[in-house]
Amino acid sequence: MTSQINNVNLATLGNIELNSFNQLITNNKNLESLTQTELENINNELTQRQELQINQIREIEDKEKLLLTRARMLQISQDRNAYKKKIIYTLIAVIFGIFILTLVIYVLFVRKIGMIKK
Repeated sequence: MTSQINNVNLATLGNIELNSFNQLITNNKNLESLTQTELENINNELTQRQELQINQIREIEDKEKLLLTRARMLQISQDRNAYKKKIIYTLIAVIFGIFILTLVIYVLFVRKIGMIKK
């Protein structure tokens, strides 16, 4: 009888251990599925952030290109303005030169006429 009780006790203990192991396996599977879900969620979030960052980098590159284009346009405009200034100053110098030359010729002509009259 004691051996039967021992056998029953062993069987009961074996069943308890089996149930414990099953419970542990079930818990482990649940944790694994939760972890997998969390990892997928985090992966999706990181993918979205990466796409957002890539879009921001593209926008920055486009703005840099636009800025370089405008800087080049400004440089060309400044060069044209400098060329136009040189032309204007040259024309003013030529006009003053002609005016001075006219005055010199007038003075010489008046002196020559003054000498002829005397």
